[in-house]
Amino acid sequence: MRYVECGEIRTSVLGFGCGSVMGRVGRRDSLRAMQAAWDAGVTLFDTARSYGYGEAEGLLGEFLQGKREQATVVTKFGILPKRVSRWKRLAKPLVRGVLRVAPEMRDLVRQGIVGEMSAGHFDVGTLRSSLEESLRQLRTEYVDVLLVHEAPENVYRQDDLMAELAKVVAEGKARRVGVSSTPKVAAYAWALNVPVIQALQFPANFLGPSRWEEEHVQGRFMMVNHVFGGVEQTERVIKMLRKMREDSLVDAGLREKLEGDLRERLAEIAFGTVLEATKAHCVVTSMLKPGNVRANVTAIEAGKRFSGEEVGLLRRRLAG
Repeated sequence: MRYVECGEIRTSVLGFGCGSVMGRVGRRDSLRAMQAAWDAGVTLFDTARSYGYGEAEGLLGEFLQGKREQATVVTKFGILPKRVSRWKRLAKPLVRGVLRVAPEMRDLVRQGIVGEMSAGHFDVGTLRSSLEESLRQLRTEYVDVLLVHEAPENVYRQDDLMAELAKVVAEGKARRVGVSSTPKVAAYAWALNVPVIQALQFPANFLGPSRWEEEHVQGRFMMVNHVFGGVEQTERVIKMLRKMREDSLVDAGLREKLEGDLRERLAEIAFGTVLEATKAHCVVTSMLKPGNVRANVTAIEAGKRFSGEEVGLLRRRLAG
């Protein structure tokens, strides 16, 4: 596994995203995936108060017992988990079974069976109560990074909230605080030059990642997520790569590089593209199946297999 340092943070380049933990993916499979990632050298775990309808942090905290000092824990506040009735909780295993055979029903099932998240709350009271609950669930006295979760731009002009975030860092309850939002909002928050904002997380689809210059980083811990663009796009891209591998009109050298597990090759292309374009330290992705863990870890360890010209060709074909 490749590792990276940013000030006091040293962690794996690949991060484990907990967005589906205790939601789409149950306890046993989540723990199995976390262990597979940990055994492969992944030390960054990204979660939120809202993930898993409020249960993801608790399971991560359980998993990290005895491992906490070696792990980098990222969590978020601002979006609260909606209360779920008892019958809906009991229905979750059934929901997961439905989604395994009919993933296209994800949005409908989520709305009708489980319910949506509570709207954003970005005030001092929510910050404190959410953070204390996160620390309790995670079984830790501090998190490495605390992110404001998908807040609008004006939130970063709330002096009282920014001052309270600074207090959180001074108290040692978070080593860094920052932004988890779109590239536009992340860039806006960076441009305000609020001293306490020392971490950024934003989506970066490999087909068209936002480019950041080196000076934009300026000591901030940078993470990118959603690099594959969702399940449907992932399957479409793999299908296209398979066609290219079998196409005699494609350069033989490129076809040779596409040999092997196409999920690994896609991960190599996606990770390499977004890390280079955004100058990010880490890429966070959901990998709750053993095969995905292996593919992503192999891709990170492989380094840069494809040239810029080859990546450009792949992206033009995939976008066409």
